[in-house]
Amino acid sequence: MSTARIRVIQITDPHLFADSNSTLMGINTSATLDGVLAKVQDDYQDIECLLVTGDLTQDDSKASYYHLKDKLSALNVPSYWLSGNHDQPDLMNAIHPSAMEKQVLLGEWQILLLNTQVDGEVFGHLSSTELELLEKYLVQEPTKHCLLALHHHPAPINSLWMDSIMLKNPDDLARVLSRHNNVRAIIHGHVHQARDYEFCNIPVMATPSTCVQFAPESDKFLADTRQPGFRVLDLFPDGRIKSQIVRTSDKPMRIDLESKGY
Repeated sequence: MSTARIRVIQITDPHLFADSNSTLMGINTSATLDGVLAKVQDDYQDIECLLVTGDLTQDDSKASYYHLKDKLSALNVPSYWLSGNHDQPDLMNAIHPSAMEKQVLLGEWQILLLNTQVDGEVFGHLSSTELELLEKYLVQEPTKHCLLALHHHPAPINSLWMDSIMLKNPDDLARVLSRHNNVRAIIHGHVHQARDYEFCNIPVMATPSTCVQFAPESDKFLADTRQPGFRVLDLFPDGRIKSQIVRTSDKPMRIDLESKGY
């Protein structure tokens, strides 16, 4: 067994536009992503891959996906993409097919990326196809530790408006997970905030957006002034995970707090 830890970076919800000058709630999403990637490049050069867990684009355009692909190429590591509720998976597949792998094998670990997108909806759902893939890979690699990546959150986070658009069939996911004992953690995006909790006695980690943040535990839509960030995941051969949130700054972000949505 290898003794080396594997370092993975998760970024999520960049909400890019084709026009790099466009803004979301007063925030230039291209510029904030640049800030995140610059910090990754400066401080975390020993990474194996980058996981981008949904809502890659805000305007559903080919140009926005090319925009993201070009930006990520500067890191010179593989990136793997998940569809979020704002995304167009057909465009993602056409523009960067190698980023759409479901299974990534790294040493004693496998990373599984499941699509929770429902066409035309904001909430999430795991199709029978995705659940069967999860079962298949867990059976195929029973001795590998598994990191499971989603876009939507699988359990409530005490935020009324966000919990109305979470994964709608968590019980189906729970049934698959209950048959296996090698899933060490679940990561996701969608909620635009850092949060740690559990689902089926498995640690779950939500990661800040690379652009706009949402206020925790809010009954209605409410933005937050925290800075963009990303998650660093160190995966150890014995199944341990060491994780941290890194933000681009500790200063409050200037954002349109009067916005009623995005």
